[in-house]
Amino acid sequence: MHSTYIFPTHSLMYLSFFGFFGTVISILVLIPYWFIFKKAGFSPFLAILMLVPLVNFIALYYLAFAQWSVVPVAPAYPISPQTPYPPRV
Repeated sequence: MHSTYIFPTHSLMYLSFFGFFGTVISILVLIPYWFIFKKAGFSPFLAILMLVPLVNFIALYYLAFAQWSVVPVAPAYPISPQTPYPPRV
């Protein structure tokens, strides 16, 4: 008697391949959101919400219209004093 059941190794390979790359892509997407939330003065753990469908849109709108508590950074180079205009004759 011939059995038609085939061990699903191809499904396991498919799942492991796309599961691995899905995890890598998710981490690559979370890194910029982590820094954006941190620079905006919010908890960087809010970046994990970007993985939840529909909640990510709410979090982005909240981030876009919220008051950011950011301290301005000093300029990298000192600003040169403004020279006076030459006299008109």
